[in-house]
Amino acid sequence: MSEALVMRQITHWSGAVRALDRVDFTAKYGEVHGLLGENGAGKSTLLNVASAMVVPSSGEVTVGGRSLRRGDVAGARRAGIGVVYQHFMLVDAMTVLDNVVLGSEPRRGFLGLSVDRASARASLCALASRHGLAVDPDAEVGALSVGERQRVEILKVLAQGAKVILLDEPTAVLAGAEIAQLLRTVRGLADAGAAVVLVTHKLDEIMPVADTLTVLRRGRVVATGPRADFTEASLVEAMVGGETHAPAHGQAPPGDDVVLSLDALEAEGLGPVSLQLRAGESVGVVGVEGNGQRALVEAIAGVRRVSRGAVTLGRDDITHASVVARRRRGLGWVPEDRSRGGLVLDLTVAENIALGDAAKLNTAGRLDLGAFEAEAREVIDAMAIRPADPTMRVGALSGGNQQKVLVGRELHWAPKVLVISQPSRGVDLGARAMLHQRLEEARQRGMALLVVSSDLDELRALTRRVVVMRRGKLVGELSTVEASDARLGPLMLGGAEDR
Repeated sequence: MSEALVMRQITHWSGAVRALDRVDFTAKYGEVHGLLGENGAGKSTLLNVASAMVVPSSGEVTVGGRSLRRGDVAGARRAGIGVVYQHFMLVDAMTVLDNVVLGSEPRRGFLGLSVDRASARASLCALASRHGLAVDPDAEVGALSVGERQRVEILKVLAQGAKVILLDEPTAVLAGAEIAQLLRTVRGLADAGAAVVLVTHKLDEIMPVADTLTVLRRGRVVATGPRADFTEASLVEAMVGGETHAPAHGQAPPGDDVVLSLDALEAEGLGPVSLQLRAGESVGVVGVEGNGQRALVEAIAGVRRVSRGAVTLGRDDITHASVVARRRRGLGWVPEDRSRGGLVLDLTVAENIALGDAAKLNTAGRLDLGAFEAEAREVIDAMAIRPADPTMRVGALSGGNQQKVLVGRELHWAPKVLVISQPSRGVDLGARAMLHQRLEEARQRGMALLVVSSDLDELRALTRRVVVMRRGKLVGELSTVEASDARLGPLMLGGAEDR
């Protein structure tokens, strides 16, 4: 196999942080190259250098034997580089079709003044069918689920004719069946001659599909070679250097007080749903994506209008309360997409953390920036956020460190109930264990957790019972001990009647 992407002696400084340190990396046509490492190890920065989005401090990038000019994003695209970013680069107000062909619309008519939408639609449908990435060309992107938007991103890159495809945590937003399909797509792309660089934290996904593996730690390559040279244990050791956070699972039972009650709750795409959480209880919600999980979370959080039923927090009816009023009464919320609904990427770490409870940091109507930073340092230390700089813009952090900021903010102000969607999406092994530990510690202190996740292992690790959603309703409930894949699968896919 010939060399597709070659990066030699890439060094990049981000402020005072050396994000990449003399990195050598080679991906070949016809192979899947797995790029591994903890959050903040430099993986996303390396992809950004490859696509010319980031200009390195030193080093050289070649594609197909030709050097890329630094900072020439269009040139990198013409050379065949395509990137599917962890944070979507889509226009929400436009349709799937318009997003995919944006900037390269097929033309027809006199002087090509008209867009040939029929041709564009046919090409998109054929591409989607060929790669098993089903989408509705006419759907507005802003109304799609996270997983559906991910498919659009992949199709957009494929439509541009990319031959070196860089995928930054593509499975982080997908559920089981979608992950399997995506990995088949990845393998198919490589078998058809493309070079595919796949960034993921899930070793059980990368091991079956990758031909070559490279591990980054603190900006340096610490291991590289054929997949057969590695075991999962050796990869974990290379990634984290032997340091992991052990989850602190305790035995403290839930209390008797009901802190969150849903009574025949109905909203668009939801219901009726009835459910109760007690103080110190952790309940998981699972289902095939698009079966009402997002509607449930948004109805509880106050961003989706409730049409019938009631939401009670403690003794307070919050059915029609605002998001702010719910927070004041003790409801925390971590949305599934941190960049769209959880964080303001252009604000600093300190400012984002202050958004959790800015009122108590406000003195005489003025913002106390010193107090902001003091609060932020507590969260940074508790969540091991790196770099440990409260003045850094959140958008400059890795995806996993952004998730630490978001979860840490919600835990810091200690709500009575925390509704959390996809807690470890896009998070590495060590950070995942640490997040689980912090959530378990909060539960032992009496916080109730409602955890929505497409990762069944995560639900079994975090919760005591699991409820299954299908078509907007709860169709089953199992204790975590009973919640095997074999028992959950039929409930999720339609093996039981709606209750």
